[in-house]
Amino acid sequence: MLRLVVDDAGLLWPDVLQKAPGRGSYLCMQSDCLASMNDRRLGVLYRKCHISLPQWLALKERLNNVLEKAIIEQLIRLKSIACVGRDAVMHQMWKNAPLLLIMVNESGAALQRQVMNAVAKRHEMRLKTIPLDDVSEDWLIQVFQRDKVSVVTLPVSRQTEKLQQWCIWHRHLKGRKVSDGE
Repeated sequence: MLRLVVDDAGLLWPDVLQKAPGRGSYLCMQSDCLASMNDRRLGVLYRKCHISLPQWLALKERLNNVLEKAIIEQLIRLKSIACVGRDAVMHQMWKNAPLLLIMVNESGAALQRQVMNAVAKRHEMRLKTIPLDDVSEDWLIQVFQRDKVSVVTLPVSRQTEKLQQWCIWHRHLKGRKVSDGE
């Protein structure tokens, strides 16, 4: 659930960090809920929060922008502990620490196969590896200031759990399918 707050003009704004002042409501960020969301479903908030309608399309755009910004800012905060690139990632795969694995869809088939084989071996050894695909390569290029970034690992923490959740919400908002593990 994502907290939404209402401004003085009756517009709903996402409160990703859940710290904004004011009257709020919660929005289900599951793909099924978002797929059926419209102004009529937002209308129940009219009595509670006095929102202005219609606004679902504008809210969806605000949600997208806020989530992208939050994801990039979280990646920047985690940059110092990230391992970037095939060699660094493969080195991390053989450590016992739980990992968040970020791999862009446009990475080459050979890299995907090599990394996923390492993930399968980690799974056999009962080592936690959370794959997070469908992350924008542009975000990674911006954060890590490289010409190309295809794969990144981060140690699992509260911060990476937030990052994972926001990426899943962003994917749901875009209407893309999510694997059963999410």
